[in-house]
Amino acid sequence: MNRPEQILLETHASPADDESPEKGRGPLQRLWRDLLTSGGRTSESCPDYLCITLINLVQGTALLVWSLFLTLILLGPLEPLPGRLAIDVAGLVIAAWVIIGLRRGMSATLAAHVTHAFLFLCLLGLSIVRSDNPLTMTLPLIYPALAFLLLDDIRRGLAGTLLMTAGLNILLSSGMGPTLSDSTMLLDGAVTITVVMLFQAAVMSLYVHHRKQALSLLRRASVRLNELASHDPLTGLYNRRTFIEVLERELSRRGKSERQLAFLLFDIDRFKAYNDEFGHPQGDELLKRLASTATQVFSRREDVVFRLGGEEFGVVFRSESPEQAAEMADQLLAAVEAMEEPAPAGPKKNLTVSAGLYLVAKGGATSPNRIYSRADQALYRAKDAGRACWLMASQ
Repeated sequence: MNRPEQILLETHASPADDESPEKGRGPLQRLWRDLLTSGGRTSESCPDYLCITLINLVQGTALLVWSLFLTLILLGPLEPLPGRLAIDVAGLVIAAWVIIGLRRGMSATLAAHVTHAFLFLCLLGLSIVRSDNPLTMTLPLIYPALAFLLLDDIRRGLAGTLLMTAGLNILLSSGMGPTLSDSTMLLDGAVTITVVMLFQAAVMSLYVHHRKQALSLLRRASVRLNELASHDPLTGLYNRRTFIEVLERELSRRGKSERQLAFLLFDIDRFKAYNDEFGHPQGDELLKRLASTATQVFSRREDVVFRLGGEEFGVVFRSESPEQAAEMADQLLAAVEAMEEPAPAGPKKNLTVSAGLYLVAKGGATSPNRIYSRADQALYRAKDAGRACWLMASQ
């Protein structure tokens, strides 16, 4: 059948369009953008843009922080505690690996999960290793927002937030946190941490939920607009605009297939007389029936049927031989006549079509316009020959 998923219509910006925004940027701006987008791997229109830029921001910051702390440890101002040193080294290695991996094609999903695990373990690990420092205990408060944004999933973000909250409360209640003078202060600290974390989780859940809804609406609108731009509204077949794109694509693949590319152009014989006799609404129903019949004859996955305008249709397909292409043309004409639709002005009792068949040569230059023109000439020769037949187009 003539399925919509057969054709992937991609819009490519011209090099001039891609480069023009960079002309107004300074070296530092270009360097910053290069870092956040993994060397231009993503852009604002890409679904993974937020995820990739956030990963690069988190890991870029981590790279600077771990490098700074390691430098301070080596120079002496900071005590080289084994736990702290292990976290700093591991953080430096993971941050560099993720940044480089994204530039080399690492999956954004994998990078997001690694970054999330890295954040969770490092923030909780620092709270344990430096539990005597109140500032270190506040660092995990940044976790919920980053977890929700990285994972883009409400349930996982909430689960991570609850685990981090439980871990911090356990640290406080076990006495590993900063020295608290009494139980009231301990309770205040536990309640404060819990409320702050849950509030962030609620805000980020709301954001992620509405963001997903907005993206879903945009995707549906994009699919619908693409369908309207590429399909004929009456028959549901692909339109003339898509015909040019499909033919250009198939021509570019001409040397990669052993089968011959073919184009069959056909239209209804004396369609005006049919409309005059039965009315235009009945004529529209006939066009829809004809479209259905053509897609039943040309039902292979790679066969693409088009309505090119009015009562004119076309099929782009591949055949093992000229004889097979001729057989397909015969089947179409027979199937249309078998519809048993009355033909007020002939040439037969039942409605018929005439067609021109063009077989694209495997060598030599050609174009969609040339292919269409040759098939059109053959179609009109078939009309002159009495209609209800097809003729082979000349090269």
